[in-house]
Amino acid sequence: MIVCPLFSGSSGNSTYVEHGASRILVDCGGSGKQIENALKAIDVDPRRLTAIVVTHSHDDHIRGVGVLSRRYDLPVYASVGTWDYLIKRNKIGSVATKNIRVFQSGKTNEALDLGDVAATYFPTPHDAYDSVGYVFSDGKSTFGFATDVGHVAANVRNALLGVDAALLEANYDEEMLWGGPYPEDLKARIASKKGHLSNLDAASFAVELVKSGVKTLYLGHLSEHNNTPMIAQCTVAEVLGDGGVVPQKDCALYVANRYTPSQRLEL
Repeated sequence: MIVCPLFSGSSGNSTYVEHGASRILVDCGGSGKQIENALKAIDVDPRRLTAIVVTHSHDDHIRGVGVLSRRYDLPVYASVGTWDYLIKRNKIGSVATKNIRVFQSGKTNEALDLGDVAATYFPTPHDAYDSVGYVFSDGKSTFGFATDVGHVAANVRNALLGVDAALLEANYDEEMLWGGPYPEDLKARIASKKGHLSNLDAASFAVELVKSGVKTLYLGHLSEHNNTPMIAQCTVAEVLGDGGVVPQKDCALYVANRYTPSQRLEL
């Protein structure tokens, strides 16, 4: 299985997953042209895409969903609540009825059949109704995906422990957030149990993940104003070290790029 974050951050998110004939986008939080250019940069022909899976309905995750579905006749998989919001608010324009693929996020041990890849899904604690994360599997390797999580809920923890690789949110540095220019109510929303994961929270969970068998960890969805790649990576690396994990030896640690494709991973 091939994994590559195309871009990741508060300004937009999209990740590419491939195995066999399946070529999947996890979220399309940029313009159609931006996503096409990112795919071409990693030598992927957008015309060979086979599916889009959506985590939730915020603009930085769905901006390009409609245009890519229409342009390449792609099925779009999302939870009942996410589809309900997208359709009622006309957030992505028209999508062919046959390409609207809906699932119940609360069902356990169920998976989306994406061809040569299966994707199990799990609810995530965020202030978008019916948001989810995913674990992708090719039958041998697994890749866990969880951004926009206000805290590491038990089901999130259970879903990601033991995967081979994961993309985990490290959205903000606590000092930068609370000392920054954001209004107090926005700061409280970001730091809430249904907001975003801080560097320290991500770091604490990262220790558990690596000790459960995770060999590669991407830190993603960094805030443009309340974080930096260096702060996120250093914070997580320090906590990993304190937890008895040696970064880049026991686990490869990357920060997903904001505007360009990141390290390509083959599982």
